[in-house]
Amino acid sequence: MGYIRNAVLIHAPVEDVFRLTNNVRTWPELFTEYASSEVIEETENSVTFRLTTHPDESGTQWSWIAVRHTDAERKSTRSERNPSSGPFKHMTIRWWYDSVGEADTVMTWEQEFSMKPDAPFSEEHATNHLNTQTRIQQRVIKERIEARYQKNEQPEELFRGIIVGNYKPGSEDKIVEAFARSDATELPHLVGVKSRHVWTQGEIYVHFVEARSSLPTILKEYIQHPLFKDVKAELDQYVSLIYPDLPPMAKQIYSWTNTDGQQQVEAKSAESTSDKKVA
Repeated sequence: MGYIRNAVLIHAPVEDVFRLTNNVRTWPELFTEYASSEVIEETENSVTFRLTTHPDESGTQWSWIAVRHTDAERKSTRSERNPSSGPFKHMTIRWWYDSVGEADTVMTWEQEFSMKPDAPFSEEHATNHLNTQTRIQQRVIKERIEARYQKNEQPEELFRGIIVGNYKPGSEDKIVEAFARSDATELPHLVGVKSRHVWTQGEIYVHFVEARSSLPTILKEYIQHPLFKDVKAELDQYVSLIYPDLPPMAKQIYSWTNTDGQQQVEAKSAESTSDKKVA
């Protein structure tokens, strides 16, 4: 039985490290070894996906299917590789995250595995290889996450976006309940939403969001997530876009800010995006 365990200290809050490292769709950008990550099936607390590596020294690409279970409360995951793929007879991977103060996280990875009789390399070779690669990937992830959360505690960059629509007057309580239920889950932490504000007037609905990613990016990466689909399905009963054939986000064309007497004015061109990055 092969076994390895490695940990790394990351200078970033545990919620952010957990969110960034557990979105398997973005692993090709987070890791250096994966060429693609394809989600096959997803539920609230688990995801089945296929990983494919970049070609190794011999030009071989490895690909396998894994099932990953998430415990958001403990900040931990457990993954099982599909035994029908790859050289491993079985592979269990556990990740867990522990906060150190308010600004640091220890991320620990543990792997248990055994090899198939016809595997092209021995268990000892696999152990040494996985140990080396795990340390490399943890270091890469540490560097990439810390690039977003510098030690000098620069102000956090946020994106602002507004969704404008029509709503059914009298459904305000239903809309509030839908958002309250959704915001009590791990979804806001997962997608990086920092705040939301919803206004209504007449039949007009305005939804203002501040997040660590732009609204188009959030929609692209998470629109198929079960928690996202649940709240969208509920809100669709009461809210509809005014212009369904246009992008859902309103386009910002002008902003004015008075900060400590220093006035900042910014006019947006017609080609500008709907989201505004702020610090």
